[in-house]
Amino acid sequence: MKKYLVIAILSLTSIVSLSAQEEIVYNQYHFNYYLANPALAGAEPCSHFMLTNKFQWVGMDEFPMTQTLSFRTRALDRIGIGAFLYNDRNGYSNRIGGQATFAYHIPLSDGRRYSKNVALDRQLSFGVSFKLNYFSINQELLDDPSTQGDNAFANPDGLSPNANFGIYFKSYGFFTGLSLTNLIPTTPDIFGDKEVPAPFTGFFFLGNAFELDYDAFIEPSIMVKANQYGNIGGDINLKFGQEVDRDFGYWIQASYRQSFDRDNGQSLMLMPMGGVRFGKFQLGYSFSLDLNNLVTHSYGSHEIMLGYSFCIPKYFCR
Repeated sequence: MKKYLVIAILSLTSIVSLSAQEEIVYNQYHFNYYLANPALAGAEPCSHFMLTNKFQWVGMDEFPMTQTLSFRTRALDRIGIGAFLYNDRNGYSNRIGGQATFAYHIPLSDGRRYSKNVALDRQLSFGVSFKLNYFSINQELLDDPSTQGDNAFANPDGLSPNANFGIYFKSYGFFTGLSLTNLIPTTPDIFGDKEVPAPFTGFFFLGNAFELDYDAFIEPSIMVKANQYGNIGGDINLKFGQEVDRDFGYWIQASYRQSFDRDNGQSLMLMPMGGVRFGKFQLGYSFSLDLNNLVTHSYGSHEIMLGYSFCIPKYFCR
């Protein structure tokens, strides 16, 4: 009986894990907007590598950890490509996957304000991604010996394909984007039965970088997301950045996140973060503090980013 109870619990957590994993990856857009919108692949005529490691709910037993590795570049005049891989460990479950992206960019600016070899001042972009997710259960971590062994579960893993689509527009300091994910309602067979498909989800962001003196800027922005089940959430962000010289720059950001879960109520979160650039290398750190009941059980979530760009980007993390 206990064995079947464990199977039922893991079946439920596999669905929650899929949604939570996607939330973790997409929420890292603060460091890399490409993770939330495929149209950002090659939006600049430059190549970018980025590695992130997130420790979620530190202080709790078997706290989740997620690593991502992403790459994006302008392959041809109007063609961009990108890809990312992720590895997510969440208690008994493990999930790995990634996506490959094709993007098409339409320059809309001309005249003296066109920034040659640095960035395209005004541009409309479209992107589409194909992604794969692989889910598995680590049976060795289960406490009950009766649930261990090669035949403890029927199909304790599953592979699910899916696709994303995105639109991105920028005009000098202004930028906005809309992306749709989980376009294919796949139902992976994980525990000998078909699971609930990942929810169809939309992401919308909007912001503007206002130029200041001394090569500095201030950038307010918002991000709103909603899925087919009526769960809505959003971020309000305020970033300040400065390019001190060609070899050094820095940025700091304060973010407030609020989500409304139709079944579980609302959650609140504060996220101070910042980063520095040394030449073409970037190093960033983010701290997330839950303001609901979880704050009494953990020390928040921590994320570290290491990036390398083959150019000096005009704005950090875009």
